Amino acid sequence: MTIQIKPSGCALGAEVIGADLCTPLSEPDFAAIREAFYTHEVLFFRGQELTDEDHIRFSARFGTLRQLKLTNVLHAHHPQIMVISNIKKDGQYIGAYDAGVFWHTDGAYLKSPHAISALRALIVPQVDGRVLGDTKFVSVSKAYDALPAAIKQRLEGLQALHSIMFRLKQTLDSGIKKDYGAAVKADLEAVHPVVRVHPVNERKCLYVTEGYTEKILGLPGDESRDLIKELTAHCIKPEFQYRHNWRQHDLVMWDDCATQHQATFDYPAETPRLMHRTTVVSQAAAA
Repeated sequence: MTIQIKPSGCALGAEVIGADLCTPLSEPDFAAIREAFYTHEVLFFRGQELTDEDHIRFSARFGTLRQLKLTNVLHAHHPQIMVISNIKKDGQYIGAYDAGVFWHTDGAYLKSPHAISALRALIVPQVDGRVLGDTKFVSVSKAYDALPAAIKQRLEGLQALHSIMFRLKQTLDSGIKKDYGAAVKADLEAVHPVVRVHPVNERKCLYVTEGYTEKILGLPGDESRDLIKELTAHCIKPEFQYRHNWRQHDLVMWDDCATQHQATFDYPAETPRLMHRTTVVSQAAAA
C-alpha cells in the first residue's frame, strides 16, 4: 500500500489517500499516518466503509480509548463509540443531536481532556443532492503563533476554568433542553493553562473556547470575559480554518489539543444525520 498525504491548502487538514482502514495497517503505513496527523492536526479518509470494530481498532492504535459518561448517547454494543444523530426512535434521539453547536474542544472540562477524536459518517444530511452539515476546524497552534509577542507574554502562566455546567447554561440559553445527568456532573470542571504545550509535538496551543471556558483565574470578571472574547475571536479567524464537507463513509480525526471545531446546522431538522465517534484519552508513543 502506498500512503499519500494531500494537504487541504488551509491552515490545517489533510486527506489520506491509499489507506484501507478496514484492515489492520502495517507499521510503516500507520507511522506515516501518525506523523501526518501531528503535522496537519486534522486528517480525513474518504470512502471507508468501516464496521464499528474497524473504527475502534484503528482509533486504538493512537492510544487508550475513553468510554464517555454520556451513557444515553453511547452505542448499545460498543460503549467506546458515541452516537451523534438527529434521528429519533420511540420519540427519543438515538444520539447527541446538538453536538458542536459552539466552538469547542472535546473534554476540556475534564482534568484529563480528550486527546484525539475520530468521527465517521454513516448518514449525511442532503438537500437537493447537496450534502450539508459541514464541520469547521481551526488550528489553535497556528492561532497562538500569530499572536503579537506582547499578548503571548501576557498569557504566560495564566490558567482558565473550563466547565460543563457553563456549557449547559449556554445550551439552555440557546433554547436547547439538556440534562447531562449525575455521572457527568461528578466531573464538572477542570483548570488548564490558557496556553497548553502539546504532549506529543510540544507546539504551544491556545486552550480557550466559547463552549467551555468560564473564566480566567486571577483576573477581575470584566477583564476575564474580555480576554476570553478576544482570544476566542482570534482563534476562529478564517486564516486558521479548514471546513470539511462530509461524504458518506468519511472518517475525520482531529487533535483536541491543537484544534477547535464547530458543526454547522444548515439543514432541516428532519433531514437525517448519523455519525459514530471514538475518543482517545492518552496518546501512544511513536513506535
